[in-house]
Amino acid sequence: MPRWGLIDRPITTHIEREPRLQRWAGAASGLLVLVVALLVLAAFAELFRYGILLYNRTRLVSQTTLVLSDAVVLFAEVASVCIGIAAAVASVCWLVDRRRSIFDRAGVRDPRRARGIFVGSLVPVLSLAMPGVFLTELVDVRGRADQGRLRVLVRIWWAAWVVNWVLVLAATLWRFRDSLQAQANGVLFSAFVALAAAVVAILTLVLVRSVDGLRWRGGARAAPTRWVVAVPGATAVSDVSAVPRETKEVATEASRAAEQPEKAAVS
Repeated sequence: MPRWGLIDRPITTHIEREPRLQRWAGAASGLLVLVVALLVLAAFAELFRYGILLYNRTRLVSQTTLVLSDAVVLFAEVASVCIGIAAAVASVCWLVDRRRSIFDRAGVRDPRRARGIFVGSLVPVLSLAMPGVFLTELVDVRGRADQGRLRVLVRIWWAAWVVNWVLVLAATLWRFRDSLQAQANGVLFSAFVALAAAVVAILTLVLVRSVDGLRWRGGARAAPTRWVVAVPGATAVSDVSAVPRETKEVATEASRAAEQPEKAAVS
């Protein structure tokens, strides 16, 4: 039995995938929230370890408690570093994508290439200065009514970013001290550094959502209310002569029709 024409092949629809840069840019907010959670966990894990050290001065600590504390600290630190790197890459992708769209909307070409933005934002030493420059240029071209507030937010984020890296360097150098008291203080210092990094991640999240016109929680920002002062006796139309003749006649007939019942009621 012939089978030609009896089998209908399904039509394959080609679904265009979102570019990789935009996918990473869209994931920036979620990764930053995850980084904040991991850094807070790392800070509390370090504080718990410091509490164990204080408790161990007069009492013995069980081996299970020590292993659990070390495991939580190790997990939080490794996970925060790995997710933090991914969040940094996603944030730079967001910066490149937003610069393209905002510069295109302004009708000008972005003077900086994407490769230069990645190098200036991710390479050590350069990353202390260049991200603030890139964000300031973005805010200036973006304009809008909240430009002044965004400039202040960029400067606050920039200062916190530099201070955070200074603290990371100091914590790294602190680990080379070999005395017991220095090691105990290093645990407390590590907790402080983790909290400072969490603050920087929160500021980054707030800055990203503010540039996108969103609240810090991710909801849409309410449009500003415009108030118009109503002057008693003022004419709604500035130029009465510009009103069409047919409109004047209809308005006159309507006013006469409204006055006739009043006259009849008075009589």
